[in-house]
Amino acid sequence: MNARIAFSAVAAAALLVSALFLSSCGSSDGDSANSGIANNVAGVPDGVPFVDQDSLKFIPTSLKVKVGDIVYFKNSETALHTVTIEGKNESGNMKKDAVFTWTPKTAGEYKITCDFHPQMKATITVE
Repeated sequence: MNARIAFSAVAAAALLVSALFLSSCGSSDGDSANSGIANNVAGVPDGVPFVDQDSLKFIPTSLKVKVGDIVYFKNSETALHTVTIEGKNESGNMKKDAVFTWTPKTAGEYKITCDFHPQMKATITVE
């Protein structure tokens, strides 16, 4: 009986350590890593609306801006990307480190995709 209790205590401790480790790893969706405001991004001014293209994702996946704001998009990986807004490729093909800017002229909700990677989706809400 004592061996069974000792084993259970060791197993419970191992589960607790594993749970604590996994909870410290954070989110992998990328949204928490980037608030949508550029800071220390090569080729992009600090403090501007910013969407990164990395790990085959737009980061963040949603962004709110005002009419007339300049939104910066940067391809941070070797995969070729596009910034396709409401079905129209606005950026052309973007290689690694390419930066594209877009200035919305009217309020609304804009769907952003990549022609090469259909899983890449973002929404920009313009007020």
